[in-house]
Amino acid sequence: MSTTLHSLKPWTEPVKLHPDVEAGSLAEAVFAIDLGAIAMGDPATPLVYREPDAFFAATYITTDLRRLLEEVLASLAAAENYNRVLKLRSPFGGGKSHTLASLLHAARSRSSLNQAPGCKDLPDPGEVAVAVFDGEKFTATGDKDVGNGQKVHTMWGWLAWQLGPAVYKVVQKHDEIRVSPAGDEIKAMLQAEGKPVLLLLDEVLKYMERAAAVGVKESTLQRQAKDFIQNLTVEVSNSTNAVMVYSLQWSAREALGNVALLEELDKLTSRKDQVREPVTGDEVQAVVKQRLLGGEVSDSVASDVAAEYGDVVGGFWRARAETPSAKQDADEQTLQLKKRMQAAYPFHPALIDVMNSRWTSVDGFQRTRGALR
Repeated sequence: MSTTLHSLKPWTEPVKLHPDVEAGSLAEAVFAIDLGAIAMGDPATPLVYREPDAFFAATYITTDLRRLLEEVLASLAAAENYNRVLKLRSPFGGGKSHTLASLLHAARSRSSLNQAPGCKDLPDPGEVAVAVFDGEKFTATGDKDVGNGQKVHTMWGWLAWQLGPAVYKVVQKHDEIRVSPAGDEIKAMLQAEGKPVLLLLDEVLKYMERAAAVGVKESTLQRQAKDFIQNLTVEVSNSTNAVMVYSLQWSAREALGNVALLEELDKLTSRKDQVREPVTGDEVQAVVKQRLLGGEVSDSVASDVAAEYGDVVGGFWRARAETPSAKQDADEQTLQLKKRMQAAYPFHPALIDVMNSRWTSVDGFQRTRGALR
């Protein structure tokens, strides 16, 4: 065993925690992103989620998130050969809302994204009109007060209102009578302001569930909303600088048991969209480190710990190896362990594995959010 074992510093000395972790004031709810509140600049929303600079400073840009940012920003900048309708699906707490918040901040404050490693060269579409629909918050009965005596009543009315007064006028009558606009009207809605349009839809199924109870002439608000989403998908796909990104639940449990509705919403856009999973594999450990730590840990500290740990465990593996091939396997496992230990420090990679793989089978465990908690 190495004689440097006792020279290793406890992790509390070289590791600095994120200020809100250090303060000891974190509650589990802090890790649950409220997309609607972020979009509206609600002062009750933690600064780390509300302000673009603070958000990207605490966000680890995963491989798929960077790819998604590139796709969306390039499409907003009128680039071709990208999918303009994208769907996010991952286990509960797996990063869907965080990904939507990343797109929101990147579109509204492109310069803030530059601080994230590897993101300076991503496209810059200029000024973008952004509209967010949070189905968990928007009432199906309508009459959402938007100020100055004005109220909106539907999903399409709320999206249009956020894009601008001229945009809302295109669908105002449809909003007031709660009847879905047709393709031509949606196309005019996307083009009314003359600038790129980003539409972010979260928790759509929850809204649809409630909308089924609202009658609209001989139809229901749910049926009208389904028609709107299908038409919107087609028009966005055929546009030159509009993008729609929306999230769907992963399982029947998350879909309030309404499997039929989940499958129907999935099929409404199945010919047009591309599925994205925000966080995969070992990226969970990088997400956890970026959010909970206050800065980079010295490579020398992490490598010393990894080397010491690898020597001890690797020595045990080699001692049990009885053949040359077994010894070679032990050496390869030791090298892999050292790499993972260094990458995960100050956390143990086995802890990350348990949270990312085993705990996700537990009913109600929220993947990335649960790991942060």
